[in-house]
Amino acid sequence: MKHVMLILGLLLFNLLGADQISERTAWLKKFNAAKNKLSVVQEGMKSADTEIQAKAVFEYFMIKKDAAFPELLKLANKSSDQLARVLICCADSLKDRNKRAELLKAVAYGTYSSSAATEANRKNFSFHRVNVRLQDRKDWDFDIEKIKTVKIPETNWKSFYDKDSSGHMKGYFNIDYSDAHWAKAGPKTLKYQPLVWYRIKFTAPEKPAVCNAAELHFAGVEATAWVWLNGIYIGARDEGQSAWNRPFALDITNEIRWGKENTLVVRVSSTDVSDSGIYKPVTLEILK
Repeated sequence: MKHVMLILGLLLFNLLGADQISERTAWLKKFNAAKNKLSVVQEGMKSADTEIQAKAVFEYFMIKKDAAFPELLKLANKSSDQLARVLICCADSLKDRNKRAELLKAVAYGTYSSSAATEANRKNFSFHRVNVRLQDRKDWDFDIEKIKTVKIPETNWKSFYDKDSSGHMKGYFNIDYSDAHWAKAGPKTLKYQPLVWYRIKFTAPEKPAVCNAAELHFAGVEATAWVWLNGIYIGARDEGQSAWNRPFALDITNEIRWGKENTLVVRVSSTDVSDSGIYKPVTLEILK
């Protein structure tokens, strides 16, 4: 019931103009008066009005329950913010946990809404961390200077296609995990796969006398990325497919092993049919 209340709250029509008011009111009136509500709902699911579509999809789920899953899965691709949030709530109510995970994954990779993609990913993944960079710390009010950039080798990566999305449960991110059966890979060398893991070992320099922070900078990852360093979950860039060309950085000040070997692991997911994975350099940035 709490899911129903939540979804009804999300679906309060946002009456912004006379045409929208008229169209939405007409559809609601037709829906409320219909004896065969399913036909009206299916009509509404094809509406160009995102609010009508979202409301119709919710009602479709209420009628069909878990049998609605195949249709919900199709709707996840290129979904609006309103529709994506409805699908997330529907996923929460599915009895089959595997279908729940599959629908959340489809929403995360298919929606145009970065915030909805983030919500779907977080519901579907057991690793959570808010990564705060030096520049974003509320207790830091000093100039930040980059004193050294160390390029992570592009040729020593190993990669593995995680076809059943179980790598995080199998410990692919652990330091002592054996990746001997993984393929050799580097930026731009991996053909499209929906979910791929990358591993690389690199030696960090000795810690400078003055060092206030260390960060990993990713110039290009297609598209959602989860990052571990030395077996510790660092954080993610989980803004959906729309973030495929945006660089991002994560603080690793407490996790880096200065002057020693480090193990970097990145889990990458994409819906793009032509490109995916880590396609631009990764660097270690040392700051003071």
